[in-house]
Amino acid sequence: MVRVIIVGLGALGKRLAEELSGKKGVELVLLDRDEIICKEAADRYDALVLRGDGTDPKLLQEAGIQGAVLVAATGSDPINTVVGILAKQAGAERAIVVLDDLALRTACQTAGVDIVVSPVISAANEIAGYIFGEESLDFAVAVAGGARVAELSPGPLAGKKLSELTLPKGTVIPLVLREGRALVPTDETALAPEDVVILLAESDEKLAAAKRLFSPATPGG
Repeated sequence: MVRVIIVGLGALGKRLAEELSGKKGVELVLLDRDEIICKEAADRYDALVLRGDGTDPKLLQEAGIQGAVLVAATGSDPINTVVGILAKQAGAERAIVVLDDLALRTACQTAGVDIVVSPVISAANEIAGYIFGEESLDFAVAVAGGARVAELSPGPLAGKKLSELTLPKGTVIPLVLREGRALVPTDETALAPEDVVILLAESDEKLAAAKRLFSPATPGG
């Protein structure tokens, strides 16, 4: 049984609650500060609904944070960051933090937050996939024509220029997110360790091949 705690029932939080409510093997806990939203959630979802501030350590304990998976989706980047950090300190197995502005990404990662989600790229069902033990959350979403787009960390490619990358045919990097800003890269753009690389691939197979380039080498692999 996986306990999933969603802090913040805005658009993304509600979509994720829809995805997980009543799902076998899930104990769902929903937190929000708004009394009306909490009442509606209690009527709609198969979940324990708690009203209060997700930055309150006592409320997190009441929600059963120890060993749980927490998703911070309040709509406020600073609050989500604090919630994610507190969750890890309180013993959450995994913490997923939603950020509109990726400027706080480094702070989250330094504090041990497992995944930082950009809602422009990510989807609630992919967060659900991560909760259920996928090796990684790549934020891939289907786009027109069957192409795929993914958000990746540079990993072993940090320091390399785009012209030095041997990307598979049928893949391209149209955008790099750096310090909360979007850059349209050129061949001379060098990837920084904290960058977020947006990669477009024409198929799942091409995406998988490109992802392998961004993954750290494993012993014997």
